[in-house]
Amino acid sequence: MDIRQISHLLAAVEHGNMLRAARAIHISQPALSKSIQNLEAELGVQLLERGPRGVSPTIYGTTVLKHARLLLNQREQAVAEIDAIKNGHLGHLRLGVANFAIHFLPAVLAKLLSTEPGLSIDIVDGTYETLTALVREGALDAVVSGLPPLHRAEGLVHEELNPTEFVRVCRPDYRPFEQPEVPVEMLAKARWILPNRHQAIVDMLEFAYHEVGATPPEPVLQSGSMMFVKAMLLEGQFLTVLPRGIVEPEVESGRLTANSLGHPFAMATEGIIYRADSVHPPALFALIEAIRTESTC
Repeated sequence: MDIRQISHLLAAVEHGNMLRAARAIHISQPALSKSIQNLEAELGVQLLERGPRGVSPTIYGTTVLKHARLLLNQREQAVAEIDAIKNGHLGHLRLGVANFAIHFLPAVLAKLLSTEPGLSIDIVDGTYETLTALVREGALDAVVSGLPPLHRAEGLVHEELNPTEFVRVCRPDYRPFEQPEVPVEMLAKARWILPNRHQAIVDMLEFAYHEVGATPPEPVLQSGSMMFVKAMLLEGQFLTVLPRGIVEPEVESGRLTANSLGHPFAMATEGIIYRADSVHPPALFALIEAIRTESTC
């Protein structure tokens, strides 16, 4: 099983049609078909279901593809790292950034880019789940994110970096919810805006409510973007929970008010997530060191 055969199989599945796939990778259709047939013969299994509407992977094909994407991504990364080392640079970093990181990461990256000539970084926004899936298949080198208290992705290192505090946030005119000590049962009746599910904030909030035997609030709006959630708070009388660092400028200016939750689950950890069984680019460890240095300043 060689890289060329793997790339041919991947092209066939991505295009769903042998002719379109052959045109996309600039070989003839018979050559593409022969390459995949040779791979099937080598493995002793059928990799593609061939029908009048095109091709789709069998269960064996899906298994090969899971590893194929990782192999091809790592091959590209190896070539890029070699080029960077030749030029004395840290090279390139493909970084996923979840919502948590937006309040501290820009300052870290700006300083790192100014001190490391030749370093380049691709940023992909998303949620913890979508970004860690990309790390698994090698499309990203790492993800900077809040580390969820539950449901951590398997097979990935979750390296803790910074503690962060969740706070209850609303506009100062949203009464009586600006009061520091409001029972969670009463808060359940507020007009909540929350992140989409499977984020640490949602897990934390559900823990707090279940601990006192109360039903968690039903949000009037959900969004995967913490910046959008914060913008909504500034526009109307809503309540949410966010990391303190994200709302500090608005709290200091008096546009929002933030109260501590006073709950053990209110403290979370920001961290960096990467594959446990992989060779990592030097830029990844430079970033980790830069984050740790910034957090101690």
